[in-house]
Amino acid sequence: NSVHHVSNLYYIPSQAKLAAWLVENSCMDKAFFCNSGAEANEAAIKCARRHASNRGITDPVIITAKQSFHGRTLAALSATGQPKYHEGFGYGGEMVPGFQYVTYNNLDELKAMVEEMNQTPEEDAKAGRKRGVAAIMLEALQGEGGIITGDPDYFKLARMLCDECGALLMCDEVQVGMGRSGTLWGFENLGVEPDVFTSAKALGGGVPIGAMVAKGAAADTLVPGTHASTYGGNPLACAAGLAVAQYMSDHDLLTNANERGEQLSEGLGKLAEKYPAVLADTRGWGLLKGIKINDDAGVTAGELVGDAMEEGLLLVAAGPSVVRFVPPLIVTKEEIDQALSIFEKAILKHVE
Repeated sequence: NSVHHVSNLYYIPSQAKLAAWLVENSCMDKAFFCNSGAEANEAAIKCARRHASNRGITDPVIITAKQSFHGRTLAALSATGQPKYHEGFGYGGEMVPGFQYVTYNNLDELKAMVEEMNQTPEEDAKAGRKRGVAAIMLEALQGEGGIITGDPDYFKLARMLCDECGALLMCDEVQVGMGRSGTLWGFENLGVEPDVFTSAKALGGGVPIGAMVAKGAAADTLVPGTHASTYGGNPLACAAGLAVAQYMSDHDLLTNANERGEQLSEGLGKLAEKYPAVLADTRGWGLLKGIKINDDAGVTAGELVGDAMEEGLLLVAAGPSVVRFVPPLIVTKEEIDQALSIFEKAILKHVE
């Protein structure tokens, strides 16, 4: 028996065990626990700004990608490179300052932005200010942006640029992490190691929990008093996280995610060949897959999602033209076949 909450002023065994599991199964050194993905990303943003301040930067800039999604709290929303989510939440037409957006997977644009943001405008320099890149914050796979996988060369460039100027490379793993991509962490598909990554959603198997995990100087940036969470790392949430970790190991869910993901991709590809007027390419990793709806199909992704729901299949749109498939990591071969069959019924409603 155990209490379900106790102050972080005291040692919590399950919190320590879950932190140990996270660092032992990644390239990181320390973990900070909170209650959601947005909170984890807020912690990462604070870490990046404090780390930049320690380097003498007064005007820290965090570069994120257009069509990204990092959460609905104010700074995480400001990091989100989608203006539609900013509407009604700005001040004088501006969100939280200090964020710049570049096209995902565009190497030249990223390089140019880093170079520009590492230069301080003359008037600001005269006033004693210094502008610089605090971090590059990216999703290994853009979920809300249309199931777009990261380009390894783009992420290697981001790593190099951060190394050159002392900035942090941060990966938002809230949606793609915890085995969803077929590897434990999405960035493992890209051949880079970030300084910080964030996790939530699947980490607690349905129990609210979030984590910011960091290494090196980033892991030592937020010291006691600079950040905290009342319920972060509570015994209940961490026990749930440990149960998820144990289940993933005992049942080899990474293998299942890869095998069922291949089955899903193959099935969606066959449907695209069968209904080329409606469906285009299939994309994604593991059990995070999307299929593009043709612009002239006469139906939107949201409408197809609604039709599938009427037939008993739960899907979600990723933008106006991509249907997103995010089945549970324990999904079976028979269930994937059933899902594909139901999705075909939804398509047939729009085929003459």
